[in-house]
Amino acid sequence: MKSNRAKSLALLLCLALCLCAAPARGEQQLDVTAFLNQHTTLDLSACRGKTVLINFFTEWCVYCMKEMPDLKAVNDLYAPESFQMILVHVWDGEDETNTQSVQERFGMQHMTFFEDTDRAVASAVGVPGYPATLILAPDGTLAAGQSGMLTLEALTAFLDEMGVERKAEP
Repeated sequence: MKSNRAKSLALLLCLALCLCAAPARGEQQLDVTAFLNQHTTLDLSACRGKTVLINFFTEWCVYCMKEMPDLKAVNDLYAPESFQMILVHVWDGEDETNTQSVQERFGMQHMTFFEDTDRAVASAVGVPGYPATLILAPDGTLAAGQSGMLTLEALTAFLDEMGVERKAEP
């Protein structure tokens, strides 16, 4: 029974990614945080109460690498009290040296990376390809899903519309 529920949740997450849309208001929304905490080693418990952007990438993916500067800019724009970004490095023929390479190339050493060594997290949410992004609302439900590259403008417009707090200007 638990397995069928997990498969159903994964299918719904995959559909959200493919359709690039959040669930309609009034529909029952999935607690993605609880789902990932239960079915993978990616622990999002500390993120409860924050908007969470989860980006799935590989270093060999050209579009993933084109997206990295915009992801870094987004991470640097929003207040850590209300926003958390997690970059999930899917080991699709890669290892931790690829993560280090990405961190160094884009100055992302201060950002949160998760090593998806067995591709369990990507599989659990049904990532159809790279890059892919999930945005979770502060209550852990899916706010948006996107398969493909996102721009700084698209990300900031969506996060601003959600009311995510930006860092104070120095």
